[in-house]
Amino acid sequence: DPEFIFITGWNEWRAGRYEEWMGVPNAFPDQFNDAYSRDIEPSKGELKDHYYYQLVSFVRRFKGVEKPEAASKGKTIDIYSEEDMWTDVKPYFASYGGNTLHRNNPGYLGYHYENTSGRNDIVGAKVTHDNDFVYFMVETKENISSSTDPAWMRLFIDVEGQKGPNWETFEYIINRVSPGEKAVLEKSNGGWNWEKVGDVEYSVKDNRLQIKVPKSMLGINGDKFVVNFKWSDNMQNDGDVMDFYVNGDAAPGGRFKFQYISYDAGRTSSARKIFATVAGCVLAIGLVLIGGIYFFKKKRNNTVKTEVNL
Repeated sequence: DPEFIFITGWNEWRAGRYEEWMGVPNAFPDQFNDAYSRDIEPSKGELKDHYYYQLVSFVRRFKGVEKPEAASKGKTIDIYSEEDMWTDVKPYFASYGGNTLHRNNPGYLGYHYENTSGRNDIVGAKVTHDNDFVYFMVETKENISSSTDPAWMRLFIDVEGQKGPNWETFEYIINRVSPGEKAVLEKSNGGWNWEKVGDVEYSVKDNRLQIKVPKSMLGINGDKFVVNFKWSDNMQNDGDVMDFYVNGDAAPGGRFKFQYISYDAGRTSSARKIFATVAGCVLAIGLVLIGGIYFFKKKRNNTVKTEVNL
C-alpha cells in the first residue's frame, strides 16, 4: 500500500497567456470544459462540489478519521439563565473564524468582486438534551446582530433514521422566518418548501444564541438519537446549497454537517461485543457439557451391554 498519495487535479488552469484565444483577448484558457474536466475545486455550473466530496470520501478511506469525542451526559439547560450552563457540555463543535471579511477587489477583464454579506462570524456550537427537549447553542466571534436581520442565524437539522422529504438531507429548519418572541421550526415538504411545525423558545445574549426544541417536534423518541446540524447566517440565495461557500457564514462550511450522538456509541458497541463474547463462551461451554454427558451415557450403556453379554 502507498504511504502517501499526490493529488494533481485541484485546478487545471494552464499558466499560458494568449493575446487572443477564440475571440477572447488576453486569454488564459482552461484545458477542458465541464464534460472533460478533472478539477476537484468547487465551482459554479454543472460540476459544483461533487468532485470535491468524492475526494473527501477517498481521503477518509485512505487515512481514516479520528474517533469522535463522546457526548457528555444529557442535562437540562435554562436558556434564560445568567449562569453559563454549557461549561461541562461536550463535545464543542469548533468552526474556523475570520471568514466573514468583506470583499472588494478587481478581477479578470474588468470583472469586479464585491461581497459584503459577511455578518456573524460563527466560531462554535454545542448540543445537549434531557427527557423532553434538545438544546442548541451557537457562539460568534463578536456580539450577534439583531434578530430582525434577514436570513438571521438559521439552524438546519437532520434527524438520522427519518425517511421523508428534505432539503439537502435536512428535514428541519429554524429561523428561515425571522423570529419574534419565539423562533419558528419548519419541516421540509421536499426541497426548499417548508411548512410550520411550531414555535420554539430561544434567547440571545452577547455572542451566544440558544434554542430549546421539544423532541416531539423533531420526531425523536427516547434518549438514543443522532442529529446532524448546520448553522448558517445571511444566506443570499435560498435553496442553493452552493451559497454556503460564498455568502455570509456557515458552520461547518459547504455541505459538511456537525454530528451529535446522544449516547456513547463506542461504549455501547463494546458492551455488545462483550455480551456477545460472554454469550458465545457460555453457549460453547454448554455444548461441551451436553456433548460430554451424552458421550458418558453412551459409553456407560455400551459397558453395561458388554457385561451382560459376558
